[in-house]
Amino acid sequence: MGKLHEDFVGESITNVAFSNDNQSVLVSTTDNTVRLLDKSSGQLLNDYTGHCHTKLQLQSGLWYDDSAVVSTCEDSKLYVWDLIQSKVLQAIELPTLSQTLSTHPKRYELLTGDISGNIQVWSEGK
Repeated sequence: MGKLHEDFVGESITNVAFSNDNQSVLVSTTDNTVRLLDKSSGQLLNDYTGHCHTKLQLQSGLWYDDSAVVSTCEDSKLYVWDLIQSKVLQAIELPTLSQTLSTHPKRYELLTGDISGNIQVWSEGK
């Protein structure tokens, strides 16, 4: 049997994800906040705001190198924040509301899935 560690965030949680270095946990909550917590201690390392997330099941994740946080939003945007400074780097208009996303494990690339049944592949424009 393994160990269980539990932490109370205080808001309804809609998504959790490990950082790629396995040292942190990213938590999306319905108070318009994505939080980065230390996996071992539960200490708040940073929080990311500026997007709209109050009721839907939205997802967030980290770039493969843990340099940025990405999240879908209830206003049909995809937000990208700098991991350390927690500043919004981009707020990308999406064709329609996307509730799900998945980041690529080795490249700056991600998938989003929208409420119309479409899958989008986002990658660097090179």
